[in-house]
Amino acid sequence: MSVAQKIKQKLAALRFKRQGVKFEAGARFDRSVDVQNAQNATIGKASILYKNISLYIGAKGSFQIGAHSHIAPFGYLLIDKNNITMGDHVAIGPFCTFVCHSNHFEGDNEMFSKNYLDGDITIGNNVFMGAQCTVLPGTIIEDNVVVASNSVVKGILEANSVYGGSPAKKIKSLKNGE
Repeated sequence: MSVAQKIKQKLAALRFKRQGVKFEAGARFDRSVDVQNAQNATIGKASILYKNISLYIGAKGSFQIGAHSHIAPFGYLLIDKNNITMGDHVAIGPFCTFVCHSNHFEGDNEMFSKNYLDGDITIGNNVFMGAQCTVLPGTIIEDNVVVASNSVVKGILEANSVYGGSPAKKIKSLKNGE
């Protein structure tokens, strides 16, 4: 990283801190990250949010990512009044989308104007998610889970497992050391 890039990164960190983002030691945001209600975001030790990530946090929502984790470029997180919690050692691939608040169709109500689905998203420790995954409201991903690229995730993904597909289904269990 050049001196100019380091200076730009330091200035970006100061801007995010002034906005209220809580950074633990060694955590950082790329300067192109877009955050609404930054005071509701916490970035764990040595964690990174890479370029062009959008974090739309409502006034009552929150985003927290644990230590030694990252979100690759072009992530989209629509949190609104809900919460996204990611554990330690989480790796999120590029172009992943997390949706805590979404339009939903059910019953005879007007299709999109009155039907919404809300839910927190919780991701445990030691989780790897491939590129271009979509995680829907109410999802829980337990510890030691791998999610294949392009998967659509909803519900509970059990610990020590590999998932993939649309919708994501369990492919196999992981043994120690895999």
